[in-house]
Amino acid sequence: MSRPPARPRVPLAAQLRYLLRRAGWPALAGLALFAGALAMHYAYVEPAEQQIGELRAKIAKARSLPPVVNTTATDADSVLAALPARDTLEHALGVIHQAAAADGLSTAVAEYRARQEGEFTRYEIALPVKAAWTPLRHWLAAVVDTQPALAVDELSLHRDNAEGEPLAGRVQLTLYLRSAATSGQSGESTLPERSELAASAVDAPQLFAARSWQPPPPPPPPIPAPTAPPLPFKFAGRLMEEDGLKIFLNQSNKTILVKQGDHLGNYDIERIDKSSAVFVYRPLQEKQTMIFGGDD
Repeated sequence: MSRPPARPRVPLAAQLRYLLRRAGWPALAGLALFAGALAMHYAYVEPAEQQIGELRAKIAKARSLPPVVNTTATDADSVLAALPARDTLEHALGVIHQAAAADGLSTAVAEYRARQEGEFTRYEIALPVKAAWTPLRHWLAAVVDTQPALAVDELSLHRDNAEGEPLAGRVQLTLYLRSAATSGQSGESTLPERSELAASAVDAPQLFAARSWQPPPPPPPPIPAPTAPPLPFKFAGRLMEEDGLKIFLNQSNKTILVKQGDHLGNYDIERIDKSSAVFVYRPLQEKQTMIFGGDD
């Protein structure tokens, strides 16, 4: 038997055109929708599913970690509690001036400015300096080491020539103190000392005193009226605060901050202004004025 003749092979493109012509436009629309859906899947759906999986993994990891405690407020309270109290200002300034004197620096006159910032106060201290570099550096290192609440904000130095000594300039320090003062301060005692009471005793008259027939000597000259002794304080600087102008005084290597109306031993502070202070020596009610000059 003879084999039937083979059918001619139709090209693929012709077959597709035949199928499309037979199916009509609905097949074309379905094919287009299928192609669009496939493109959307790979362009948007698959990346979105991958991101969702990563987010779920991060959420599961975060849930397994221990809770994080916000310590910002606690740290701020700890820092504030570590600051010295307002009533330690005089002691801190005394340490600064004593350390300067130990290194041979003169800081007798300084300018002070107080800035209230919430629960603490910034005390800005401007000190003119004139010294060699080595003692100046040693002094700054010492005061910063002994006063943790003290910061060196500015140090400006100059000299007239390259070989000239000493250096001249200005140091700007800032002291941070808690605004609330510590309680339990004890005031100065106003009771007289026992030695003062003993010195005021009057001797008893002598019953058998020796007598002389010589004419009595002329009377002694009249005793001059008592006067107040020189002021035992030295001006060390001014400080303007919300309750008024105050001044720093040095007495026996001790720095004291006073205001109008304060009492210092036998002295009352009657008045303070930018250029002078009036003291009243209480035993004699005598006024004494300290002149220190005003701002330029």
